Parts: sequence; C-alpha cells; structure tokens
Amino acid sequence: MAYSPSSAVYAPTSAASGPLAAGRVNAGAAPAREAYVSAVAPGFAPEPIKYHNSSKLIFTTTGIVLLALLCVVPVWNAVALMSDSNFVFWVGRNLPVWMMVFCFFLIVLYIITILTFFSYARLEVQNEQTIMMIANVFITLLGLVLMLVSLPLSRSSVETYHNLMHRCDYSEQTHRMYEYSQVLQNIRSTPECMAMYSVEECVGYADAPPYTTFLKAMETDFRCSGFCYRPPANVALLAEEPASSDETAPEADAPENIPLLQQSNQRKHRKDRVTPLALLSTIADKVGGVSAAVVGDGESQPAPVASRYPPSLFSDANYQASCEGMAARDMKNFAGDVGYQTFYQGIYLVVVAVTMGFLKLVGFCVRRSDDRFGPKAPIL
Repeated sequence: MAYSPSSAVYAPTSAASGPLAAGRVNAGAAPAREAYVSAVAPGFAPEPIKYHNSSKLIFTTTGIVLLALLCVVPVWNAVALMSDSNFVFWVGRNLPVWMMVFCFFLIVLYIITILTFFSYARLEVQNEQTIMMIANVFITLLGLVLMLVSLPLSRSSVETYHNLMHRCDYSEQTHRMYEYSQVLQNIRSTPECMAMYSVEECVGYADAPPYTTFLKAMETDFRCSGFCYRPPANVALLAEEPASSDETAPEADAPENIPLLQQSNQRKHRKDRVTPLALLSTIADKVGGVSAAVVGDGESQPAPVASRYPPSLFSDANYQASCEGMAARDMKNFAGDVGYQTFYQGIYLVVVAVTMGFLKLVGFCVRRSDDRFGPKAPIL
C-alpha cells in the first residue's frame, strides 16, 4: 500500500506491469462488462446457443451433400448395371443392389454420427479438428466399401467372359442357355420354319422365359445370331477348301526377285476371309441344303442355304456375329470397366483421406507466427 499526499488516502499499486498485468486487468474487466450490459439492457443476452445451432446445421448439411456427391457415381453405375439385361441374366442384381444399399447406409450413418456428436460431445471438443476427423473417417469408409464391392464385380465379369468365349457349351453358367439355343436351332433348320420370319411362328416353339426372352433380346440388341453354334462337319470341311487354296496361291505367284525370307513371312501371314455367296451356294449343293421351301398351297419360296453362320431365330436378318461373343465382350467392356472404375474410385478416396490426415498433423506441428508473442488480451 502506498500513501498519496494529494488525496490523503491509501491506494493500491500494481505489483507487476507488462502483458501479464494487462491480462489481469482485462480479466477483471470482463465480468464488469457483463454486469454493466445486464444492468443497462436487462433484456439483452448473447446468442452462443443460436450460433452453435447454425454451425451444427451448416456442418451437417454440407457433409450430407458432399457425401451424397461422392456416392453419385457408384449409384449411377449400379443403376446402369441393373438396366443391362446381359449383366442381369448372367450375374444378377445382387451386387448393384448392395452397392446402392452401402452408399445409402453411409449417408444415414453420417447423419446419426454428426447429430450425436453435437448433442452429447463436450463443448471443448466441438471444433474444426474433430469435424475434420469425422470427415476423414467417412471418406475412408466409403473408399473401403467401394473397393470391397468392386472385387466380386470384376471377378464375375471376368469369369462370365471366359465361360462365354471358351466354355460356352459345357460350363455351368452357360450350359442351360446352350441347350435351349440348340433346340431352337433345330426347329429353325426345318424347311417349313426356314421360310418363316421368326421361330416363334414355327410348329414346336414354346416360350421358356428367361431363356427364350434373353435370346431374343440378344439378337435385337447385339444384332447377332446363334449361341455357341458349331457348324456341321461337312460344311466346315467344304469351307476350308478355298482357304487352303488361297494359302498356296502366294507361293505360286511369288516373283523371283523377292527374297526367300520375305516370301516365308508372306506365307505365314493369314488374312481374314469372307466366304463368297457363290461358295455358299456350292456348299449347299454338296451338302444337300434346301434351296426352296414349300409354303401354303404348293408355292415355293427361296430359303436360306446352308452356311457356316446360323440363321437368326427371331428375325430373317441372319447376322454374321455370334451372340456369345457379343455378350462376352459386353460383360468385359461394360461390367468389367464399372468394376475397375469403382475400385480406383475407392483407392482415390482412401488416398485423399490419408493426405488430409497428414496435412492436419503437419498443421498441429507447425507453430504460427502470432503464437510466439503469447496470448492476446481480449478487447473490451
């Protein structure tokens, strides 16, 4: 205590000066300011709760929108797979449905988590760091889910491709379809049915969904004919005769000035060949194919000749592309690509989450420049 001669009273003096003293003064002034505000304006009160509710709404809404945007591509791919009749017939709808269920479940789980966090967590932990940690957890979880779903999807597409291309007539997945196709091919090969537009108009045909329905869908969508078709042995042998003669033609017509090495390379190179129509007519005569079919009251109508290509079952287009090959390529190029895309998207999300975690860790370790001067005094 110090004596003041002017006032003749004792006045306390501060024992310290500097930032610490200013902090003490301001610390004592804050309650005085609150008391003054309450005394002057009794109806006035700060709104920390309102600000907290608005922050909670912002974080919840923003997180839901961002998580839903990340799920748009997987859900879109799942809907596309469920709309593809080729994929649905061979694999089914289970994988796309599970992909959509997982995405929806993650969004619901995020809503429950963020509402529980803002309702029951302590106020000191409700900060940006904790919210970023929650975001990293859900981004990592979504990436892992996409990676796990993509594995059976890619495996199913690869197995279906190999079954259609290499084991079409005896694999468990395609054998039943092969049997129905052969029955319809036998009906179609009769003289009366060959003159019809579709095998559906022939005697002996009966709908057997989903096999007959899928065969018709493949011919319409892929513009193909035949499923696991194997040409008759005599037709195959006769079709190979011009091929062998064409292979020996370059040897006879090779000029003398061409080196032997170049001539041998020309003989080894095999070109794609298209069977001419005249040859198909010759094959039909040798095999005993039908050149005309009796329709109605003894009228004859030209019918397709025998060839290496099977006739179309549900139209008279007679496409020269195999349905099993087109279905296999569709599984590989569409379903397989969707599986790879889903897997890579999951990897990218996991990498993004890990990168965000490391950046946040670096932010904790780096000292800001204004922290070197100590805590700032609150403003009155």
